[in-house]
Amino acid sequence: MSTAHIAIDETGTNHLSIDGRAASPVRGTGQAAQETALAHVRDHAARVQQTVALQVQDQNGDTFHLHVAPDGQVWTAPPAPEAPEAEPVQEDAPIPVPRVDQPAVPIVTEVPGAQDEPDLEATRERSTPSGDWIHPFPQPAQDTAAENIEAPVPSSQPASTAPVGDPVESDPRWAEIAKQPATQGFRGTLNGMGLKLSPTEAELDERRETLRRDIAREEGMRLADEQHARDEAAQESRRAAREREAAAKDKAQRAIIQTNYRDPKTVTVANRKGGVGKTTGIYCIAATAGRIRGGDVIAWDANETQGTLGFRAQKDNHSRSVVDLLEEAAEDFTTVQGSRRSTLMRYTRTQGDNQFGVVASDESSDRQDLVDGDAFSKVHEILSRFHSLILIDTGNNHRVSHFKAALEATDQLVIPISAGADGAHAAQAMVDNFIGLGYGDLVKNAVVLLNDSATRRGDATGIVAKFEDQVRAIVPIPFDPALDSGDEIDFDALQPATRAAYQEATAAIAQGLADAERASAD
Repeated sequence: MSTAHIAIDETGTNHLSIDGRAASPVRGTGQAAQETALAHVRDHAARVQQTVALQVQDQNGDTFHLHVAPDGQVWTAPPAPEAPEAEPVQEDAPIPVPRVDQPAVPIVTEVPGAQDEPDLEATRERSTPSGDWIHPFPQPAQDTAAENIEAPVPSSQPASTAPVGDPVESDPRWAEIAKQPATQGFRGTLNGMGLKLSPTEAELDERRETLRRDIAREEGMRLADEQHARDEAAQESRRAAREREAAAKDKAQRAIIQTNYRDPKTVTVANRKGGVGKTTGIYCIAATAGRIRGGDVIAWDANETQGTLGFRAQKDNHSRSVVDLLEEAAEDFTTVQGSRRSTLMRYTRTQGDNQFGVVASDESSDRQDLVDGDAFSKVHEILSRFHSLILIDTGNNHRVSHFKAALEATDQLVIPISAGADGAHAAQAMVDNFIGLGYGDLVKNAVVLLNDSATRRGDATGIVAKFEDQVRAIVPIPFDPALDSGDEIDFDALQPATRAAYQEATAAIAQGLADAERASAD
């Protein structure tokens, strides 16, 4: 029988010899070079038409005994027995070549001590002298009895390599991974030809490390998922808490706005500077109160000149003003028969879903001058008969008689302030004037509307610091393009934050009215 020997040195280089003579050098290292060396042996077996006994020593110190048939088939074989020399074979005796139909138990024989595999030794004892066919191609039907038996796999928990508490050993995947055939080194090369050799300790360690990294990565992902779930739960909890808090706040605000007062209440919106948000403020407060109270709210533009509330309000089927009310219907309200709500409705402009009415100033400044202090008191008395909440939009002149009359009738003062310093300065001057006139209680109970602006960025913090010790409440009102256009106000077009701010302001006003009424009753 022809013999061949492959030695793989520490660098992975393959050295091939056949029948004791060095064969063609094998270029390269690794499994590709091993496959090339095996191909040389196969070519030699085919050329000489003999089975070649091949011995391989890899760089790990393992020894493999193989047979290579002339047709290229490779199978494992036991090492040559260390018995006395056999009798010489007659020169003309044929070399026995195993046949495909000779079943046997497959085995990989390794040099004792090359690898500590007790099961492998037991397997060697079951080997037959004739060796065993290992077919890289499907076997014929008559060879089904000659099944390949896998070489024993080292224990999945080798004491020498697995640290105590190693997560790999408790992972259910490790047992399956550990017994998978070798894929590296010469064992991997042979397994690529149909054998099923177990991995070396080095490959097992590499698999163990790979699985350990996978376990660590999976654990990291699991912890990250758990943290993400906790964060989402906490965020959802905070969101739910905010929603509950907002719902409770909304309910409390609506309840105070719906207060049923014993007497009609008058809210005056004042700042002697124009363009600070008096008209938009009174309209939005009236709309908020009207929608929540369900009506009985009226807004009156009591400007001494041509006010803009009638222009910013929704249009009605008439354009009558407060002057028309005085000239045409004031006498009707001096009798019981004439005091009809329907009579007043002819001079108010209903605001649809906002559920409040507007009494507009006259478009002629000459006629509006007719509304002096006495006229104010007359109109205010008429409005008080049919509405429980009267909001008054004042002019800019604090010295005229009708402004003084409005101040006298006021139950709650509202001071709008623009973001600029000039608006705050004008408001402070007005507050000082009110205090000087003996209306310090109105100032102390006042609600300030701090209106933001898209173009003027005032010192809101400074304004708050200036007024927080002088008034009861300061409510920031965000800038809203729907109010900035100067056109008719569409309350439904306001941003949610704007409507929420006006609801907060309306609730603050209602709270002041309710507190004052309670205090007077006590």
